Amino acid sequence: MSSTVKPDHGSADGQTAGAPQTQQDSGTKKMPRFTIARLRRDCLKLFGITVSTFDGATLDMTEEFTVEEMRSHIKKWLNKRVTTTPTKKEVHH
Repeated sequence: MSSTVKPDHGSADGQTAGAPQTQQDSGTKKMPRFTIARLRRDCLKLFGITVSTFDGATLDMTEEFTVEEMRSHIKKWLNKRVTTTPTKKEVHH
């Protein structure tokens, strides 16, 4: 599934908010990079996940990512094993 995110067309200060940056990708093809906020707006369409899932997967992340980089990160995050520590109620003596 190939998805396209359209960049923002500007903001009040004249800067382009969330505009993609480009990254050289093995050869001559450049992949656009997007802010977390920009990817979050279209997370259902791009990644098939809700905003709350996207927020959990990207907690404390601040860099810009390509759609494919974020897709890979989310897939790893979703498949991460959950470990828990038993509470006092769960520990039987």
